[in-house]
Amino acid sequence: MGRFAGFDEVYAALYVDFDNIYSRLREQDEDVARAFATNPQRWVKWIEGHALRMLYGDGVRRRILKRICYMNPQCFHEFRPFFIRAAFQVVDCPPLTNQGKTSADIHLVMDCMDALNHSTRFDEFIILSGDADFTPLLIRLQEHARRPLVLSVGYTSPAYTAAASWRIREDWFVQQALEDERPAEPAPAPAPYAPRGNGERLARVAEVVRRTVADAPAPVGVASLAQILQREVDPGADWFGYGRLRDLLDALDLKGLEFSAVPPGYLYDPERHEQPEERDAHDDFRSRYPDLYDFALKVHRLTDMPLLRPDHFRQLLGIIVEEVNANGFFMTTTSRNVRDRCVEAGLPIARGHVNFVLVGIARGGYPLNEQDGVNLREVGKAFLRNAYDLCRMSQIDLTKAEQQMLMVWILPKESMGD
Repeated sequence: MGRFAGFDEVYAALYVDFDNIYSRLREQDEDVARAFATNPQRWVKWIEGHALRMLYGDGVRRRILKRICYMNPQCFHEFRPFFIRAAFQVVDCPPLTNQGKTSADIHLVMDCMDALNHSTRFDEFIILSGDADFTPLLIRLQEHARRPLVLSVGYTSPAYTAAASWRIREDWFVQQALEDERPAEPAPAPAPYAPRGNGERLARVAEVVRRTVADAPAPVGVASLAQILQREVDPGADWFGYGRLRDLLDALDLKGLEFSAVPPGYLYDPERHEQPEERDAHDDFRSRYPDLYDFALKVHRLTDMPLLRPDHFRQLLGIIVEEVNANGFFMTTTSRNVRDRCVEAGLPIARGHVNFVLVGIARGGYPLNEQDGVNLREVGKAFLRNAYDLCRMSQIDLTKAEQQMLMVWILPKESMGD
């Protein structure tokens, strides 16, 4: 990715399609949606520092000079004061049709076009919306040598994200900018043992981990990290009482570092490193399912469907059912727990894959938070319906043979007990 140089500040304009983002967040998690709606100062501050080093290098800061929020006052008037308090210009966009269609999209486009001629040259146009109707706008901004950044929630048209210079990942936004605003969860049950890693030891481990990742030009493999920690801090075979390195890492304050479940597991800085790729897992998919792989790859490229093997989809759906039946459904908590279970099972499934499947199940007509008991068959059918919808929206005209291949890939019969 190219970097701009020669200046110390990036001037940005921020446009928020409130109805789009809030409604999609609420479909996933009511608490997260409310955190978005009632504390915009927090996530605006997060956006100001997001991905600066990866986009521009060191020594650059982002200044958001224009903030506009487009909101339906009939439905969301209670949240208007929070955005006014956060120095947003709030544009009321009431419904104009019997179907509830507002004018938010046309207002947003006109304001962006006006900003192109503003006396201040805005380097970035940050658009919080997953509405694919904005794709021509993103292309036009690129033509004017401006950098459009987008945040979308749930499924997003691949054409829309391809037209953006940078996509703010939904899971990063929720976990880092919103998740701490959720009501505190009950304290977990006491561990069966008391880790002997006191605060001073853990701080030393965190220092070594952060330094190792900071010095690395690429994501750091967990195996390499384990060797470094054994050499420098001597955590013992039980990892200071946590049992596993993964559990020890979870207990540390790693200041924005991310863990990737892509085999063999990596720790990386999302602002400096590219997310680890799944080449090995994809090669394994190709070798095991040569007839299915090419079709799955096409669907993956056009819809962002995770390129997982059929047996991995089967295991992932089973783990989701077990987790929800055991602990209920709360989007961020469920996503994290399912990801951790997948890692423990040695599955090459990242949290982004889990989020995609959880959202797909809901969009397929089976909201997990509304079920008394989650049924594997219904979960699989809902995710398959969503897969068909994604193909249709991406203009993939599936033949009967391809429809069968989609079912074999995502919903193998043996996983449903057929």
